[in-house]
Amino acid sequence: MDYENYFLSQSQQAALQQAMVNTKLLNSTSINSDNMPTPEQQAYSIIAVALYRFNLQKIKWSSFLKTAINTVNNACQWLATELARCQQEYKAQPNDAVIIEQNAFFNGIFSEELAYIGALLGNEAQA
Repeated sequence: MDYENYFLSQSQQAALQQAMVNTKLLNSTSINSDNMPTPEQQAYSIIAVALYRFNLQKIKWSSFLKTAINTVNNACQWLATELARCQQEYKAQPNDAVIIEQNAFFNGIFSEELAYIGALLGNEAQA
């Protein structure tokens, strides 16, 4: 896989790979980095993997938001604030339009991570 095609650092890629292994989306492989991911990178990776799973229709939006808020709470304040805002909007009006809007918002934030996850899983499926 050509890892240079992504705007993710080696430690971000390692964090994503570890999150994928932990959720069994990816078989245990050698992690692609000598750099240790930061707590923020680890939190982003966990949320990106959860969002990827949501897009595969395996989790509910309310579960995704709760998991994401708990994951990022101490690692990244701005993202925790955005997630809490989305959770409040969802609780006030839990309909498909709100879910679609929020899903698009998070797919935009995590676009590089989601592309990387998709590429890794595509490569593993071919292996």
